[in-house]
Amino acid sequence: MLLINIIYICSFIDKTMLNNSLTRSISSVLLGGTVVFLLIKFNYFYKILFSILLVLMLIEWFNINKNKNTLLFYCGTLYISFPILYLIKSQFFHSASILFLFSIVWSCDTFAYIGGKLIGGPKFSPKISPNKTWSGVICGCIASFIMSFLYLRYVWPVLHESMLILWFIPLFVISSILGDLIESKVKRILGVKDTGNIIPGHGGVLDRFDSFLLTTYIYIIYIWIN
Repeated sequence: MLLINIIYICSFIDKTMLNNSLTRSISSVLLGGTVVFLLIKFNYFYKILFSILLVLMLIEWFNINKNKNTLLFYCGTLYISFPILYLIKSQFFHSASILFLFSIVWSCDTFAYIGGKLIGGPKFSPKISPNKTWSGVICGCIASFIMSFLYLRYVWPVLHESMLILWFIPLFVISSILGDLIESKVKRILGVKDTGNIIPGHGGVLDRFDSFLLTTYIYIIYIWIN
């Protein structure tokens, strides 16, 4: 239960909580906490959750890319749809594996921001995401590694079945960072700041699940190999 509580905390301690943004803090607590609770309580809740999220993400994607870039639109639609549909249909996805991916993405995002703000230093990718720093990325990576090992040790003990997932942890962490950069680059191409405004203080659903999408691709590769 301790690890579940840590994951829950990571789901809402984010950049605007640190900036004392009440709206975003409240929405993060309510949404993050509710999702974690329901995933723990009901094993197949994730199928309903991601069916809804897929519809919302595709609506946002259509709205921000309408009449702008046809090739990018179709590529983006495929990029968004495939991992979510696979997640919903595959028997190898379940609440424990999804919370595992959430724990990596949330911890990376949270501690990357904290590390970047406290330490500062050189920018990681100033042309794509000017606010990211190398110190933040390193802190996020360390936090994700720690969280993933703790999760596999105390919440989802699959290491006795296969050690392969340990080799994939660096890929999960890297994909969490790159997923955010990919969306930032696409938004710059399309000239938008956020993909939507459905989540108070956060923006759109795509803004919250950009890292998760790419991390899910890596997990699918892990499933195929394993």
